[in-house]
Amino acid sequence: MKDLNEYKNANEYKWDKRSLTYDSKRFDYFRYMQKKAIAQLDIKKDSNFLDLGCGTGWAVCYVANQLNYSGQFAGIDISGGMIDKATVKAKGYNNISFIKASTENLPFDNDYFDNIICTNSFHHYLNPDKVITEIFRVLKANGKICILDITLDDFFVKWINQKLIEKEDAHVSFYSSLAYKDFFSKHGLRHIKSKRIIYPLKVHIAEK
Repeated sequence: MKDLNEYKNANEYKWDKRSLTYDSKRFDYFRYMQKKAIAQLDIKKDSNFLDLGCGTGWAVCYVANQLNYSGQFAGIDISGGMIDKATVKAKGYNNISFIKASTENLPFDNDYFDNIICTNSFHHYLNPDKVITEIFRVLKANGKICILDITLDDFFVKWINQKLIEKEDAHVSFYSSLAYKDFFSKHGLRHIKSKRIIYPLKVHIAEK
């Protein structure tokens, strides 16, 4: 088990440092993956949308633009550097907000969001069960969560996962498709599908 403070500090340091260059073209891969995740959800106007581990806010602003800014749009991230960058992008829009917060303690009311995404960050969460509990709490009835991450469904990914656990303080674990189904069902969500996007990434979608 990782030490909570060491883990928190490692993640904040890593993502604060990365926030300085996160909007550069060399990280376009992450924007491409976010777009893939968003495409899995039928997000309608006047929806409330949340991005967990939002980085510099690209996905939140993208969805807001797609819906002609009709709805409420939010992102949270553990990195103050990421949130500062995201807040600049949302200047002038009172329905877009970015908050420095933990996924284990979401600063939102119960039954608030229609759609939530979490892309390439679930493997950093020290207590995934608590995160899924919070996702369930803030989702509306029939609301959907889409998690996109490297998925632990073969030996090669298991080997990579073990090496990262040993060497990277900010890494917790990748999970298998079956593990995501179990996370969802254990906390009251109905698993809809797990679908490969690009090896070894899959989306895992559930509904409240």
